[in-house]
Amino acid sequence: MRSCACRNHGRIASSGMTRPALRLTPWTPMLNALLLAAFLVAPDAEARPEPTPVDAAVEAGVPVVLARDVAARAEARGVDPAAALAPVASAARAGVPSGPVAAKVLEGLAKGVPAERVLAVAGALADRLGRAGALLDRAAESGLAIGPDLRIAALADLADAMAAGVSPETVLALVDAARAAGGRADAAVAAARTLGELARRGVPVADATPLAVALAKRPPLPPGEIAALYEAYRREGGDAPGPFLDEARGRIARGEPLADVVDHFGESPDHVNHARQAGGPAAAPGAHGRAVGRPEPGAVPGVEGEPRGRGNSNKGGRAR
Repeated sequence: MRSCACRNHGRIASSGMTRPALRLTPWTPMLNALLLAAFLVAPDAEARPEPTPVDAAVEAGVPVVLARDVAARAEARGVDPAAALAPVASAARAGVPSGPVAAKVLEGLAKGVPAERVLAVAGALADRLGRAGALLDRAAESGLAIGPDLRIAALADLADAMAAGVSPETVLALVDAARAAGGRADAAVAAARTLGELARRGVPVADATPLAVALAKRPPLPPGEIAALYEAYRREGGDAPGPFLDEARGRIARGEPLADVVDHFGESPDHVNHARQAGGPAAAPGAHGRAVGRPEPGAVPGVEGEPRGRGNSNKGGRAR
């Protein structure tokens, strides 16, 4: 057998025959590369389709239900869902609640406001919320942290105040005042909110800032209390805000109530009841208002607010 194999090998060699070789064309390497690329890329492309506007918003941190709602409402109104979701996603990326921004978008769409205006307003709100979050972070770094349960409301209050013209620098000044007085972060936020409420009623921010500083040093008042008193002051004929602001600031600084700060009986020329100064005499009724907290001498209990010399009284003011 071995000699046969050798003889066969010899015949092939002697006849000049060779085994056929694989022929490579110039296109073979390119074709191989294309086939390999198709094999590697095609499955990945099928697994990762182009993200939708909702997907992009959810990736930014927007709750999926909220993102779908905004996209559906926008599409129904002929607005690009990606554009409608852009300010919502911006708020989420800034680490502030996206719900208020989404609510603003949905409100504008429901009212038929032009899309450009809706998106501009929502974008501005997202920007203010982002700046409010940065202010709260700075307050926390200085030792005045807002509680997690109060953060969302604080963000909304600061955003509203900035929309009314209160600058971030003014907010930080209120934070400094609260910290110096051993107060709390929510007191500074409440003071900024009051400053914004007064600004919306025509009071210059600079004029009302001393009152806001006094407010930042004490526990927060109920929302809208000082704004309501200022409106009452204007209804009674108060013109310039100065007398009201000065009296309110003084009372806040002394820890006195504000309920009767407005003169409803026309006894003071500036329509403000001026409280008794600490350690000083009471202001004269009719000139600067009646002193707060004590009835006038000879007043009948229950009718201390009734001006003397009227009704069934003699010249001296004593009841008959």
